[in-house]
Amino acid sequence: MMKIAFVASKGGHLGQIKIIFTNEVIGKNEAILVTESSERDLRAKEGYFNGKYRAYFFRKDYLGLNPFRYLSAILQLRTLFMKEKIDIVVTNGAQISIPAVIAARLLRIKSIFIDTIVRVKSPNWSARACYMFSNKFVVQHRNMIKKYGNKSEYWGSII
Repeated sequence: MMKIAFVASKGGHLGQIKIIFTNEVIGKNEAILVTESSERDLRAKEGYFNGKYRAYFFRKDYLGLNPFRYLSAILQLRTLFMKEKIDIVVTNGAQISIPAVIAARLLRIKSIFIDTIVRVKSPNWSARACYMFSNKFVVQHRNMIKKYGNKSEYWGSII
């Protein structure tokens, strides 16, 4: 049995994670969710993913382009991953994915970055950053392999 951390920004990225990783897909493994939420939503959150798994929230737009906030997030995620005894990190973006894959790399935890289904013609900046640190980098369109590089893998359309 593994412990999986799903990491996704609020909105479309989180929606895709919820489509892909249902209770049936997760199976007997344990899981947590790391995502973003607005300040107002933080107080109202139940704190669960798929009605079963614990969820952790970062304040939406907390990271911005501030390198000190990215460093802080890396340290927070590192602590969280150690506390939760995470075996693998799965993310599809956006900003929160960068500190997640870096924290995983620092802890020698395997990570998988799944490029979003809507990326058809050009790479986005968070995916480019995650490309350097993730163990697996999955694209959902074959032509995106050329855009990212040899490390990217096409597994077909996941969604």
